[in-house]
Amino acid sequence: MKRIFLTLLLLTAVALFAPCNKLTGGRYYHDGRIASIDGTTFSLEQSIAESESKNYEAAIDFIKLHEGFANGRAYRCVSGKLTIGYGHVIQQGENFPEQISERFADSLLRADFKVSYATANKLYPEIRGSRKIVLAHFVFSKGIGSLLKSGLRKKIDNGGSVDEEFAKWCYYTDCKTGKKVYSKVAANIQKWEKEMWHQDDILYAKAELQKRSF
Repeated sequence: MKRIFLTLLLLTAVALFAPCNKLTGGRYYHDGRIASIDGTTFSLEQSIAESESKNYEAAIDFIKLHEGFANGRAYRCVSGKLTIGYGHVIQQGENFPEQISERFADSLLRADFKVSYATANKLYPEIRGSRKIVLAHFVFSKGIGSLLKSGLRKKIDNGGSVDEEFAKWCYYTDCKTGKKVYSKVAANIQKWEKEMWHQDDILYAKAELQKRSF
């Protein structure tokens, strides 16, 4: 009788503490995955990592779209800086042929964006996924100094909404007059950054819903 009582007690404890998902009939794994009733699994970490990888390439494509190629020839950007390829600012000591290929411009862009990503990652290693890509793009297009002094950084640090901060970057300083000028191109860039920032919201919401269902 004592053995039967202990067995029943053990089975009760297993039933009470087994990590089953009441909403889907799923179960948590030790690595954070959630198994649903149909046997598929959801991992927030894996999903965020996949989002970051996919949107890294999306950012490269977007930069090509809004920067343009200018037939591979050097040009002055709106800020007056000598630029070539897909937005590569020519640094002192750098020498390029009169015209570069799209392939070479792509390699320059990827090298520049890699540095911007590393800078954003060093500043905010805890931010992942599409939001990390937004920060990398912000650094690429406006510089790390602009991010450090921005209201965007203050909102991130204080846990506030960042949406209004993107709209503040729809202007550029005219290199001839020194005045702030509204730019439709810049507005489209900020719209893209804002939408990209919220792209992973559904993943976090799904993970939170799963947790609350236990």
